[in-house]
Amino acid sequence: MNLYESNNWTVVFGSWCQEFPGYCIISSKKETLSDLTPEEWQELGLLEKELERITKKLFKSTMYNFACLMNNAYRDNEIPHVHYHFVPRYKEETIILNKKYKDKHFGYNFWKWSNNRFKSQKDIFTKEERKQIGNMMKEEWSIKWNQKKIS
Repeated sequence: MNLYESNNWTVVFGSWCQEFPGYCIISSKKETLSDLTPEEWQELGLLEKELERITKKLFKSTMYNFACLMNNAYRDNEIPHVHYHFVPRYKEETIILNKKYKDKHFGYNFWKWSNNRFKSQKDIFTKEERKQIGNMMKEEWSIKWNQKKIS
């Protein structure tokens, strides 16, 4: 589900997994960071701030990991493109859709335990609940920036 789309960026809600509620990918069609224009950097900053505002308001997020990792494209022989992982983090337990959510590795790298099935952060939400979280974020979205129409 796209939360936002412009000529420069697309914000994709991570409907496949919400182990960190509010997780999104901010994606560009540019291949490298050095290809980004000053306008694209400015828009990226606004998008990151908007995601912070939304996840803080809706889910009481504490801080945010913002990571640009393009290794897989080279490893998997794909065309690389600039994209950021927006990962809200939660110091305190919070209630989302009547479920208790605990970020059990708060303060640590969010992927440190991702390959360990015993220590990894679990996604507690069903497919339908993930869709509901995405819709909540979409309804809260307020940025307009030469934005394309999203239906």
